[in-house]
Amino acid sequence: MLKFDLRRAMNDFEAKTGLKITYESLASKTEISVDTLKSLATRENYNTTLHVISSICEVLRCNPIDYLIWNTDKE
Repeated sequence: MLKFDLRRAMNDFEAKTGLKITYESLASKTEISVDTLKSLATRENYNTTLHVISSICEVLRCNPIDYLIWNTDKE
């Protein structure tokens, strides 16, 4: 399973810039709903699109490869 670590991306953005970013402000900047962002951050098997990941990474100024986690465990 492939997962995007949104919380870590948001924390790294804050560490790099000194600016705290919330789900609400990220939603406003990406036009992705707060519910979608929260699901991406908290639901283990949440299925998202590359467009969503791309939009988030544009705002957070990060490389998506740094936040993708590949888990091959089937349990």
